[in-house]
Amino acid sequence: MKCKRLIKGIIDFFLIICCALFSITCEETLPTYVAPQNVIGVRTTEVEQLNDHVAPPSSPLVRLVFVAENIHDEVFQDSVNIQGTVDIIWIRKPTRRRRLTITERNIVDRNLIRNGKMTLSPGQQFSMEVYWDVRSDEGLSLLTEMNFARLTQRVCDFNVACADPEYFDINVTLNVFDRIGYVKAETREFRYVGRTCINCGIPPCPPPPGGCG
Repeated sequence: MKCKRLIKGIIDFFLIICCALFSITCEETLPTYVAPQNVIGVRTTEVEQLNDHVAPPSSPLVRLVFVAENIHDEVFQDSVNIQGTVDIIWIRKPTRRRRLTITERNIVDRNLIRNGKMTLSPGQQFSMEVYWDVRSDEGLSLLTEMNFARLTQRVCDFNVACADPEYFDINVTLNVFDRIGYVKAETREFRYVGRTCINCGIPPCPPPPGGCG
């Protein structure tokens, strides 16, 4: 009889301990999710001044390529919200600048986004393309402020004269995943050589109204 009471007492004691522990556990709140830091890295990988056959001197274009990479050590998946800016600043004339926007439409491989989410393995990259028409935010063609003095002594191609080289800075800010926020790329400097037609209507310079503006 005494053994039964002893065993019952031991069982009751353990039940009380278990209930107390369970009560404490239930009262504890779950930890708040904290998104990992340093998930995405962004850099400017290519700056290409398109040739006269693609973009004649009167309608210049510069192709800019940016790469975003998962620099985290694990696979990362989240809903995406591609938003960013590209600021192009003329080093010689810093008041002359242009801001371009980055959206999902600038991604080269949009198949990476499925059902509004993107999954990136460690080291996986995706690229974005943006084009600049060599104009300022005010719509001014920067070619009008480049040095084309002594035009006939600046012939650099058939029916084309080149200005003195100019240098620009590119600053990129990009948001990829909703919970990560914006990241910035290192400033990239690039060289640009303005080109203009010597005689309008002679290749590679189409006549008005399409060219030689």
